[in-house]
Amino acid sequence: MKYQNYELDFFQEEAVKAIDRGESLIVAAPTGCGKTLIAEYAVDVSLEKKKRVIYTAPIKALSNQKYRDFRKRFGDEIVGIQTGDVTINPDGTLLIMTTEIFRNLILENSSRLADIYYVVFDEIHYLDDPERGTVWEESIILAPREIRFMCLSATVPNIHELADWMGSVRGTEVTVIEEKHRPIPLKHAFYSPKFGIMNLKYIAKKYRQSEKERKKFLRRKPSSRRIIQYVLEQGQVPILYFCFNRRSCEFNAEQHSALNLLNDDERLQVRKMVDELVELYSLQGYDRLAYMRNLWESGCAFHHAGILPAAKEIVERLFTAGLIKLLFCTETFALGVNMPASAVVFDELEKFDGVEFNYLMTREYNQMAGRAGRRGMDAVGFVYSQVIPEATDVRQLERLLYGQNEKIRSRFFASYSTILNLYSQHGEGAFEIFRKSLHNYKHGEFTMSKAYCKEELQIVNRIKFLQSAGFLDGQTLTEKGKLAAAVSGYEIQTAELYYSRAFEECTAQQLPVVLAAIITEESRRNAPLTNVTLKFNAEKVIHKLRSKEIRAGITNSIREMDFSLAAPIYAWSNGCSLKELESFGVPEGDLVRVIRMTVQLLRTLRDKIPDTFLADRFHEALLLVNRDVVDAQAQLEVG
Repeated sequence: MKYQNYELDFFQEEAVKAIDRGESLIVAAPTGCGKTLIAEYAVDVSLEKKKRVIYTAPIKALSNQKYRDFRKRFGDEIVGIQTGDVTINPDGTLLIMTTEIFRNLILENSSRLADIYYVVFDEIHYLDDPERGTVWEESIILAPREIRFMCLSATVPNIHELADWMGSVRGTEVTVIEEKHRPIPLKHAFYSPKFGIMNLKYIAKKYRQSEKERKKFLRRKPSSRRIIQYVLEQGQVPILYFCFNRRSCEFNAEQHSALNLLNDDERLQVRKMVDELVELYSLQGYDRLAYMRNLWESGCAFHHAGILPAAKEIVERLFTAGLIKLLFCTETFALGVNMPASAVVFDELEKFDGVEFNYLMTREYNQMAGRAGRRGMDAVGFVYSQVIPEATDVRQLERLLYGQNEKIRSRFFASYSTILNLYSQHGEGAFEIFRKSLHNYKHGEFTMSKAYCKEELQIVNRIKFLQSAGFLDGQTLTEKGKLAAAVSGYEIQTAELYYSRAFEECTAQQLPVVLAAIITEESRRNAPLTNVTLKFNAEKVIHKLRSKEIRAGITNSIREMDFSLAAPIYAWSNGCSLKELESFGVPEGDLVRVIRMTVQLLRTLRDKIPDTFLADRFHEALLLVNRDVVDAQAQLEVG
């Protein structure tokens, strides 16, 4: 069977038949097998039936890529996107959005969900994400019953259990299509600069039993030079080299800038492409541009969240065009973005989880390793891992190579917004909805699990808190509660600040500073220096609200406000340039991300608060900060 001039694999044919029958389905297959093609078929079928489709992706970069791809194929009038910081054609027949926005539309009982035939969940195993997984779970439980789901997943051992649970909560059968075979097989190897290519037996022989000795070896982290040289000698380019911190990405790229991996013609192509994109994205004032250009013109690059989104976009385009031969990147590059390589290299197989170093999960390893091997170009994809044999546990390597991916586990957590919406509509009946969590689904039936019981106790505490703090009057939403229910994301902080009149003391330039202080997650030990002292009543309001939560027995309480980014954000509100913004010493990608989240919150509050005078001030603040490199929509529209 052929579709879009591709001869479909057996699993793709089975999925196509299920879509033709109008079924919900989960397609589980290794990275690079062609799952997206099936999603496109679901889009085609929906459009033929004059129905609409929602396509959700876990990260904005993937949403943007899908928007571009689908716009080329289906046209501007059909395709729309809504990701919080970008809204283009929101009534489009094919609408790409983040899962959070889809969940919010469900909670609002939005008419925009009428006529939806399929919702595509790309990377459904994100349901296991500790921070955001609950959004996928809530969407599946709460979405209107007439909507069909098409879920794309990595291979996971409990995929049938997940499908059974979905079928139970949605009252319909969910078909599982599973493919374990990769069209391009992978060849895995372990490398040490001292010993070259090693097998597991050799590593086991070298392993030191003494922890003290292992620590000694771990202090001598090997350079990336030898392993890169080895892979280049094999002619396996392009290379994706995964590092687990930003500094390593940049340091390694610099180390290899003298390699000159491009010929003269390719170098000219890079210059031409970069000139055009710099003009398009208005990056002339970007301080790091000259440094990055030198790397790009050598065929090397780095890619991580600390650089400007527009600079990441340039790297992705150069890589897709075959003009980056060696890319040092963090693991987010492996997530869904369709950019395969000939070889994948792991700088190490352990990463820091915020507390300690741990070996990668099997699923993480397979997601990244799966980027090796380009269909139609490579007979084999090569995967190399740099290890220190004296300090590497061979059992962990065996797990990564031969073990199953980890099961998808429930991360259900009822946010304030979810509770306000559901409890005000259903009262105690809301608990029946919460109890449909995957937490409680075992062996084909629902039973209250220990993990869920803990969460339900917290839900009870949250309801009592919402009542005592004036968001709920019994079961009914107060005016403050209505605003919090409509905001979704920092909902109780923003509603509390509005109704305590804390926003009224802020100028349009100061509003972004206050909202960014709610959003900022990592307190920086060395906050950017400034001679501007900003004091806000908002800080006291949030402190009181947090204290009230803690007294109500809520374990995961809101954070205190963090003004460590106040100086650069205030400067940006007052019209500073990109060059001046960079001078604050905070990674520009991090700053842009926080400002974009601030833009999202400014826009939501402008549209939801009842005070029109204050809404105008929020609009003014939005115009002050949503400009130049921060304006995600402008970047997407020109691209």
